[in-house]
Amino acid sequence: MTSPEDPEERIRQLEQSAASYGAVELGAEHAPREGVDPSSQLPPPPAYNTPVPPAYAPPPAFGPPPPPYGDAPSYGDPYQPPFGTQYTPIQKKGAPVGLIIGLVVFVFLAVFGAIAAFVWNMSSTIEGVAGGGGSVDRPNTPTFRPPTITLPSIPAIPTIPSTVEETPKPGGQFSVAGVDNVRTIPCNDSNISVSGVNNTITLTGHCLSVTVSGVDNNVTVDSVDTIGASGFDNEVIYHSGDPKVDATGSNTVSRG
Repeated sequence: MTSPEDPEERIRQLEQSAASYGAVELGAEHAPREGVDPSSQLPPPPAYNTPVPPAYAPPPAFGPPPPPYGDAPSYGDPYQPPFGTQYTPIQKKGAPVGLIIGLVVFVFLAVFGAIAAFVWNMSSTIEGVAGGGGSVDRPNTPTFRPPTITLPSIPAIPTIPSTVEETPKPGGQFSVAGVDNVRTIPCNDSNISVSGVNNTITLTGHCLSVTVSGVDNNVTVDSVDTIGASGFDNEVIYHSGDPKVDATGSNTVSRG
């Protein structure tokens, strides 16, 4: 233990301070040091396990924290009676019962009167009163007549004209086109032109010329002077005569 509270350490410190005065020879005297009385006795060592007083006193206890800023301090009830006396609290009186009952009755009568006036007004506006012998109407009472509604006349739906196939005119031009058509056309000594895709055309009579174009068309003619074939995979068959033929590519013209 080396702390200042150790009694043994305190004794050693006192012995060291006494030895610092030096050895005193017999019969010799030394001048006393300033502030030191040689005749004074050394202070007794402290008792063992004696509690050493603290070096610093504990801080004083503070009171309760002040109230928040802006709050008025409370000083108790300002209407408290003097000390040692007692007063009887004053009872607060409510609204009189008679006044409440009167208000309820007044409201009830007002509502009842309004309903009665409404019913009387509705009954007075009835146009006629039916009796045992017939209807008795009030004089000068207008009667309700529903307005007449006139519907406008609807125009007739126009008829769709029937499709009339045209026929070639002698010496004129006539064209046939489309896809997957099957037709029979009289030639009438005209010039016939066939185009489109996968059409089957039969030409009756005599034609001045037949010209075929497009793809995969099949044309059969009775008699013709000139045959022209262009396009792809078209076939022309004539029955009689010796026509002039002009065919290109994969198109064929033959007598059949």
